[in-house]
Amino acid sequence: MTAKDLSASLQSHASWVGNPHAGGRKADLRGADLRRVNLEAADLRWADLRAADLSGAVLDKADLSHCDLRGANLTGASCVGTRFVNAKLDGCNLAGVDLRAAQLEYARLAGANVYSVRGKPDGPDAPAPPTPEQARTRGR
Repeated sequence: MTAKDLSASLQSHASWVGNPHAGGRKADLRGADLRRVNLEAADLRWADLRAADLSGAVLDKADLSHCDLRGANLTGASCVGTRFVNAKLDGCNLAGVDLRAAQLEYARLAGANVYSVRGKPDGPDAPAPPTPEQARTRGR
């Protein structure tokens, strides 16, 4: 996928997200080669990214709520502050992904590779940071 094709797809998707009845098309990026692409703060809600290669991509502060990422490769991607609310991440490769402050409420992660995920996602189930006392006693 060329940069021009990606830009056109994202513009059409933005129109569709704004009003699905007024024009534009839902982004269909199935199997797309999006390695090392900068999608910082992109609105990709409801996009179809099944089996897409997003390895090394920058997705910081992007909104991927309700996105279908089943079987996608996000190895080494930066997803700081990214929203994955209700996203389908089944079978996704998240090895080495930076998920600091990412929101994963209700995201599906069945069979996802989360080995060496960096950071701590936010959300209601995220563990609280250790107290200073707990931090001191861990080193003993």
